[in-house]
Amino acid sequence: MSLLAEDLALHRGGRWLVRDIGFSLSPGAALLVQGRNGCGKSTLLRTLCGLRPLQAGSVSWHGRALPGGLDSLRAELAYVGHADGIRGDLTPEENLRAGLALAGETCRPEQVDAALEAVGLGPHRRERGRAVAQGVRRRAALARLWATRRRLWILDEPLAGLDVDATQALADRLRTHLRDGGLAVISCH
Repeated sequence: MSLLAEDLALHRGGRWLVRDIGFSLSPGAALLVQGRNGCGKSTLLRTLCGLRPLQAGSVSWHGRALPGGLDSLRAELAYVGHADGIRGDLTPEENLRAGLALAGETCRPEQVDAALEAVGLGPHRRERGRAVAQGVRRRAALARLWATRRRLWILDEPLAGLDVDATQALADRLRTHLRDGGLAVISCH
């Protein structure tokens, strides 16, 4: 299992963001993508997920180039975007169950409970998304990482809005994911 990008060039809004970048990730490896606002971090991550078309270069998952290998990639991808993707009319528990179901994953009730506790959402588990703080919404989005079995995590600024405890919990979960042979691409400032 590997993720390979070669000779990528990213274009947005009439200008080139980056040219001729590449990397290779194997099980247990993570790539940290850093840069200022507007430099193309989210564009790169969305391209790796197949959410944006390739403009130049290639991306391969398990040796299959995208877009042909897109179904294989998506079957093993957990993507948490820059926006939290939390529905305001659902509770964190309902959002987690719905997110997993949309990804074709199932989760036992005790796994849902453990994921919500791991990100500190026990006290907020039944509050509607629109009634909680941004950090709580972000924790709800990240709870999926405690419940998913997906091997490739692509996380766009996952620390935005998190306090110290939630940041430490995510760092610990990421270490476990990598130790178990997972891969991750993570953006931050």
